[in-house]
Amino acid sequence: MLEQALNFLKILDPSLENDYSNRKLRFKGERFEIFLAKPWDLPLYVEERVADLGIVGRDIIIEQERKVVSLIKLPFGYCKMVLAGFPDDKNLEEVKIASKYVNITSKYLTNRWNKIKIIKLNGSVELGPILNISDYIVDLVETGRTLKENGLVVKEILFESSACLIANISSYVWKRKEILDILKEVEKTYENN
Repeated sequence: MLEQALNFLKILDPSLENDYSNRKLRFKGERFEIFLAKPWDLPLYVEERVADLGIVGRDIIIEQERKVVSLIKLPFGYCKMVLAGFPDDKNLEEVKIASKYVNITSKYLTNRWNKIKIIKLNGSVELGPILNISDYIVDLVETGRTLKENGLVVKEILFESSACLIANISSYVWKRKEILDILKEVEKTYENN
């Protein structure tokens, strides 16, 4: 999503640098100063007023439940949060679900079965069912290719996700006009494309 987010910002501030191939994390244009942060860290920077605005996936916003204002869904970074597992369903007394999205898994699936155990994995969650650590996984899926190549299928789509523009609460109050102007510009830009 990085390249798409940078292209989006370049539309709003054409003076931003074109070369993001180096290890530089901070860039300045005429309109914006941007810094590149890991998606899981970004909501914290916005909440703590390090940044007025941020671009991050809806999945992370839901997972972290940070105190930020979700402004607008952007037309890139589209994917789905899914419950997936092997095609055959078993009658299980206790269901084990592997995911790095522990809060989402709990929020969406806790009342589904009598007993649920959530196992936190940080990468390659598809290994959960393959190695018999879990019965299912909850993960973000863009094309479903990784699931398919590992013999897993989508059991349920929990929600759709895309990139979102977020603001910290103070900026939204004190810089409301500037933020609303940016939102109008974003809507107009994507309306014409």
